[in-house]
Amino acid sequence: MYNKQISSVVSPWGTMVDCRPVGGGCISDAAHVTVHSTSGGRVELFVKSNRAAFEENFHCEFDGLRRLATVNAIRTAEPLKIETIGDTIFMVMQWIETGRKSDFELFGQQLAGLHRKSSGDRIGLEYENFLGASPQVNSAADDWVGFVQENRIGTQLRMAMDRDLIDANCKRDIDAVIDSMPAILAGRENITSLLHGDLWSGNYLFDTSNQPVIIDPAIHYGCREAEFGMLLLFGSCPPLFYEAYNDQWRLPTRWRQRCKIYVLYHLLNHLNLFGTSYQGQCKQMVREILSDT
Repeated sequence: MYNKQISSVVSPWGTMVDCRPVGGGCISDAAHVTVHSTSGGRVELFVKSNRAAFEENFHCEFDGLRRLATVNAIRTAEPLKIETIGDTIFMVMQWIETGRKSDFELFGQQLAGLHRKSSGDRIGLEYENFLGASPQVNSAADDWVGFVQENRIGTQLRMAMDRDLIDANCKRDIDAVIDSMPAILAGRENITSLLHGDLWSGNYLFDTSNQPVIIDPAIHYGCREAEFGMLLLFGSCPPLFYEAYNDQWRLPTRWRQRCKIYVLYHLLNHLNLFGTSYQGQCKQMVREILSDT
């Protein structure tokens, strides 16, 4: 039944001749689909599927990939189609074959290009989207500090409190972080950029030409330092990556200290998604932030 549905979804490209499950995702099912086109060629597609209620998530991902591609700084997987069949929704994308080499120098250069070419003064996004499976609040704020206080750390704290994942002492310390945000984020540039928003080692790859490719975004406009929250937490990028980024567009002094706020945002999100195994890391990061203030 599942393969029959996928065959129907990819029919605009031709006749499906192969469909193989792809691992690595923890939210949606995925498949590598091969199609014989009417012109006699082969088309390789990547098809994600989930329950029909996941439609908004796929539309946010589709739009995020399109916006990132429009900047024309770093390759993205091209989204092609979203279709619902029965109680299942499918998103069809370009298949990208992963190469054997990783050009982190080029990755750093191109990420800096993405941030520089999209720079301006926008904050947030005109719609709410998702960070993994969590809702991500992007509503407008007067300034970046207020946006991070309310829409990032504040929102995640309230979610954790509602789920009894944060004790009173930790809440007190996170409230202190929120109150101290103007001092903690002092020294950043008063510039914002289009951010991927969830950039870690599972959301980038290198194609067969060693070109970096970014996938699964949680886009918004914000301080470019926020892009490095997940990269510093789970990015697995060597020093060459950061050196190449700075060669293209140098980050302001103390950017790594300020980035602890964005690491905390992602740790709190992991706490809300995956439970108490992240409590210790959240508390440690809060202590580090307060000790730096």
